[in-house]
Amino acid sequence: MRFSRKMSRLAFFLSCLSCLAVVPHATAHDPAAHRENPAAADEQAMKAQHERMENFKTAMSSLLEAIVDGNVSEARDQAARLMEALAGHEKDVPHKNSTRIQEFKGLYAELKKRIGKLSGAARSGGIPGIASAYGRVLETCAACHAKFRD
Repeated sequence: MRFSRKMSRLAFFLSCLSCLAVVPHATAHDPAAHRENPAAADEQAMKAQHERMENFKTAMSSLLEAIVDGNVSEARDQAARLMEALAGHEKDVPHKNSTRIQEFKGLYAELKKRIGKLSGAARSGGIPGIASAYGRVLETCAACHAKFRD
């Protein structure tokens, strides 16, 4: 039984890693690189956006670690932290394709909805439900990054 549980956790962890390999990560970079983007003309706003992205990335990584470890309590804490990390992103602008702001805002709304469901799963469920909701959040991340980031 113990071997089977470890193998299940390993399989889940590897599937999450494969998802993360597909999702381009929001890496820290110089906000000055966006000066040519008229929607991102305010360098202070871009700097704040990058800080929010780093907080979000850290919360996602910590939540994944809690899921892989099977730590429901920590997963609940990290899901709450993820919801907090989302605050402020509604003001953000895309890094590329800046003329498609409405689509960008739509993906943000979908992300917020899915994180809400993730938080609900974390409050009331176990690791399988949290992991499933986490995967749906990653799908939204991947869709947005493919269109507006990389």
